[in-house]
Amino acid sequence: MRATVVVCLLVASCAGVTLPPNFQKCNRNQPDLKECLLKAAQNGISQLTRAYDEVNIPNVHPLNVSELFIGAGVDPVAVDKEFKGCKLDGFHNMNVDKFEFDFEGKTLTIAGTFPEQTLECPDEFTNGTELVTIVLKNVTFSGLFNYEETMKDGKTFINFVSSKINIDPELAVFHFDFFDEVINDNWKEFFNEEMKDDYVDVVNRTLVQLFNNFFSKVSLEEAFD
Repeated sequence: MRATVVVCLLVASCAGVTLPPNFQKCNRNQPDLKECLLKAAQNGISQLTRAYDEVNIPNVHPLNVSELFIGAGVDPVAVDKEFKGCKLDGFHNMNVDKFEFDFEGKTLTIAGTFPEQTLECPDEFTNGTELVTIVLKNVTFSGLFNYEETMKDGKTFINFVSSKINIDPELAVFHFDFFDEVINDNWKEFFNEEMKDDYVDVVNRTLVQLFNNFFSKVSLEEAFD
């Protein structure tokens, strides 16, 4: 599954704005910073059911995936198919277990669980009247994100330049043309390493773009001081 475009909102330059008032703020010098960040992340993620244009964050309930290719499984459940106009949902319901900045090492570490992630795509064989659906249940997530710092007008902005994430669903449920029963009886073979890697890439690039959108507008000083 290869996504060519995930989130269409791109940012070209840094411009300092204040944090939305309904987002919790932490000070990087406070002794309970880890606890504060964890609480702030959980609170902020749950509010992403609408767009925050002032900080370049779109509504993630759902996110638009403009085009992707699914190439997954082995016989008898091998599938190769291209889709357009898909929607990826479930980010806003993440249960966050870890959300830690290492300001010296310039990394962000995240861990948690998505109770459910859903990918829905119009089926071209029905002219979009029916949906091809992939539902992942109880998805364990972990990620390490590396960033660089840039100074502008006396403020520090960060840009995430590399990342590595892992996801592990407890169950995958597919609604895929006429192959539902065969695929769902063999979901682990269908959601194989190739498909998992491509799905991870979709989630990874989505998160990096969301973070970079946000931190191109909100400086470290505004977010953490």
